[in-house]
Amino acid sequence: MCLLASACVNQPYEAKPIDATAISSKLANKDINNPDFKAYLAKQGINQPISEWGVDELTLAALYFNPKLDVAKAQLALANLAVKTANQKQSPIVNGRAARSNQANGDVNPWAFGLEVELPIETTNKRQIKVEEAQHLQEVARIDVADVAWQLRSQIAKDLLSFYENSAQQQQLTNELTIHNNLVKLLEKRVQLGAASNTELNVAKLQQQKAQFLLNSEQSKSTEIRAALAADVGLSSEKFAQLHVKTADIQSAPAATPNTAQLQDNALLNRLDIRRSLAKYAAAESKIKLEVAKQTPDISLSPGFAFEFGDSIWSLGFSSLLNLLNKNPTLIAEATQLREIEGAQFEVLQANVIAELSQANAALIASQQNIAQVKQQLAAQQKVTLKLQRQLDAGQIDRLDLTQNKLNTTLIEQQLINAQFRHLNALLALENSLQKPLNASNIINDKTIQIQRVNE
Repeated sequence: MCLLASACVNQPYEAKPIDATAISSKLANKDINNPDFKAYLAKQGINQPISEWGVDELTLAALYFNPKLDVAKAQLALANLAVKTANQKQSPIVNGRAARSNQANGDVNPWAFGLEVELPIETTNKRQIKVEEAQHLQEVARIDVADVAWQLRSQIAKDLLSFYENSAQQQQLTNELTIHNNLVKLLEKRVQLGAASNTELNVAKLQQQKAQFLLNSEQSKSTEIRAALAADVGLSSEKFAQLHVKTADIQSAPAATPNTAQLQDNALLNRLDIRRSLAKYAAAESKIKLEVAKQTPDISLSPGFAFEFGDSIWSLGFSSLLNLLNKNPTLIAEATQLREIEGAQFEVLQANVIAELSQANAALIASQQNIAQVKQQLAAQQKVTLKLQRQLDAGQIDRLDLTQNKLNTTLIEQQLINAQFRHLNALLALENSLQKPLNASNIINDKTIQIQRVNE
């Protein structure tokens, strides 16, 4: 009786309206000093307090604070429930009836009562196939969560690179502006002495103004870059300002070109979109199995008992879909075509991955060659600087010639910085092609994303 009573209890509806004000406050108040976040970092084995925040530390913060991951995790939770739904058996059906006659035929009793239970019986293994299909789609949802996590890491790495490049450009432009200021001062003295024309001075001032404008632009861009980085981490700009971003070491990038064949093999087997496509193809296979299994119709047994006008009657009914003329060919063909589409999309995806890797590797090689060329130019320019310095010390030239040469050296140094950051961007593009860090362990996993496998 208790079991019957509990089975009859309905789950009540629970309203959950969205409070826009509360959500806005929640987003604004996300803080790295939150005890729950500190506990999360401790679970990942991160020593605290964190003195410098690099790509790994900021990625962990994004995995905890950025709401984009919450959407993917909610979709995974839905896929987990879909597996349970697919595994549910059909419920039996109870039919009851009551009737009363006018006893015109001399019935012993004017009343008739009947009770019948329909017991659905699933033929073949349709339920297991439904579970199999749901599990493949569950894997798709799980990969989607990992993909969102990787995209967060990728965007943070890109933002950090922009942040580092902006800082380097500001430093170089500050050096360049200092040299322009010195040149203008030297030329102003020459003009006063009649040793230089106003035209030369005006050209120098124009170059000075240009350098000042570029420096101001980079300084303004710095605020935008930090705001973008804060947004990708999932923190407000005010909270992000509390973090000390790790200093860049652009010289630490690997100089050797990775093994292209090995990288291609890894990408074709381990990329998230490759694994997602394989899971979707497996789900399409299960869909065909289900439609084939549906060719054998389910049956229902209907035992019943009736008391009709004084007589006691028992019965056993049998029902099934009569599909002798329609063996489900259209739905089987549709499911088969869906599998063909998934197979074709997988082939296109692999071709795109190969092309993407090839382009990323070519860009990496070109950037390495460019760095080598600029370094040669800089070495030659530095030799000229040393020579001019000796001539200045010997009184053979004046300081204007040496200052002009220093400006040339600074411009080549800027070219080297640009080449080095092109190299770093090429490495980042190669990482994105692999969807795996080149020089560090991959911190994106079930533990850091905070998802639990249903079958564990």
